[in-house]
Amino acid sequence: MKGLENFRTMMAGGRPERLPFDVTATPPFCDVVERETGTRDVVEALGADFRGLGIPVPDRSKEWREAYRALGLEFDDNFTVDSMGTVHAIPPRETLGAAYHLMEMAHPLAAVESTRQLEALPWPDFEDPGVYHGLPERVRQVHAEGRGAVAGLACTVFESTWYLRGMDLFFLDLLDGNPVTPWLMDWFEARARRMAEEYARAGADVLQLGDDVASQRGMLMSVEMWREHLKPRLARVIRAAKNANPDLWIFYHSDGDVRDIVPDLIEIGVEILNPVQPECMPLDELFAQYGDRLAFWGMIGTQTTMPFGTPSDVRAAVEHLRDWARRGAKLVVAPTHVLEPDVPWENALALREAVREPI
Repeated sequence: MKGLENFRTMMAGGRPERLPFDVTATPPFCDVVERETGTRDVVEALGADFRGLGIPVPDRSKEWREAYRALGLEFDDNFTVDSMGTVHAIPPRETLGAAYHLMEMAHPLAAVESTRQLEALPWPDFEDPGVYHGLPERVRQVHAEGRGAVAGLACTVFESTWYLRGMDLFFLDLLDGNPVTPWLMDWFEARARRMAEEYARAGADVLQLGDDVASQRGMLMSVEMWREHLKPRLARVIRAAKNANPDLWIFYHSDGDVRDIVPDLIEIGVEILNPVQPECMPLDELFAQYGDRLAFWGMIGTQTTMPFGTPSDVRAAVEHLRDWARRGAKLVVAPTHVLEPDVPWENALALREAVREPI
């Protein structure tokens, strides 16, 4: 079976030939891939079954810099400003070595005091049909490769908001009734609904939603706060996507231990949980408790197995998942985050070969 057919068979409860496989990587690891294989395309080099879709947005960095200047903030060329206004500081490359992709984040909207100031900012227009031009063709190109098309909408509401506002002010605003953070969450929710609908209509196979709402010790906020402010917004995004295409699989990403909200995620329509970090999410417990209602995507630790294990450890981790797949669990094997430069090439090859073995 091609990758997409194999994945669809798995999700339909049939008999896939092998474990579906996904992988993403940092630019420094792509340097390794290119050196070893002649291509920077980690999907092609490692034989992954999925390829990500994005929606290109016109560069508005100049407009954002001008808007920030009006707020009294000046960002020179050592900072990047993206189309959503998110700001990163680029550290000197010589201080980072092989981890040259790492950057520090600034929170420019910490200076905002009113929603009127937010309304004047140069937000991109996601209602413009031209933004989505060519999206169905990109889906067809991925399908022509025999791969599943994964629509990227991670950092759906929570992360996109606090990246701009700052996490401390995000929580203080909600506690104090300050309308700045709710305005931002509303804007990002509306953006996510619109993009989700377009991805769905274009024929994407998987909609990748998510926000990192947990640490490895539990939720970053109370479950009650998550239910009040984030769950309804996520539910509306999922509803919009499913109304546009009921066959679209809904994937939700959060790092850390999110066991406290897994039943809520299932309730609002999440069908695939990612990344299921084995360092803090007990796999056997999750498969046994939720395997009849939820699929799982990830499970190969990028804090443990991939960088610090041996090829044999990688193969053993995959075999454990294959055993659950034989018992009916719906799984996509993947590293629990992007492959970093400390992952040995031999471990990446072991992962590639292990997932190819028959179930």
